[in-house]
This record gives sequence, C-alpha cells and structure tokens, in this order.
Amino acid sequence: MNRIPLLLILGAVPLLLANWFIATVILGHDCTLLYEGGNITECAGGLSEEEMTATSGLMALVLLVVQIGLIVLLCRRTRGS
Repeated sequence: MNRIPLLLILGAVPLLLANWFIATVILGHDCTLLYEGGNITECAGGLSEEEMTATSGLMALVLLVVQIGLIVLLCRRTRGS
C-alpha cells in the first residue's frame, strides 16, 4: 500500500503553519509603531501589520507548494532507481 499521499496530506498542515511562522518572523522582525500610543504599525518594506500577515500567508502557501513538489519529485526519483 502506498502511504506517501496520506503522509503528504497529514504533513501539509503542520508544514504550512511552520512556513507561515517563519515568513512572519522574517517579515515582521522590524515592525514599529508609527506614533506613541497608537495602534498603527509599519513593518518591512512599508507594509502595515495586516498586509505583512497576508503577505506571509501567501509566501507560506508558495513554500508549501514548492516543498510538496520537491518531496514528490524525490519520491519518484528514488522509486525509479
């Protein structure tokens, strides 16, 4: 029985969360308040906090697709040898 698709499905959610966390840490390392006592935050590249969160989510999805593609490619290559 081939368990690789099942393992990919079960591993996708934790991998996506890890990717999102890593992207958020990288993009949000220099978030600062624009003025004292305010709730407006500016992050890397002039993004707001909400834009930074959305951008890191999109980056996490792209990373997940690339990682799953590499896993499938590696499994096919090792099975063919």
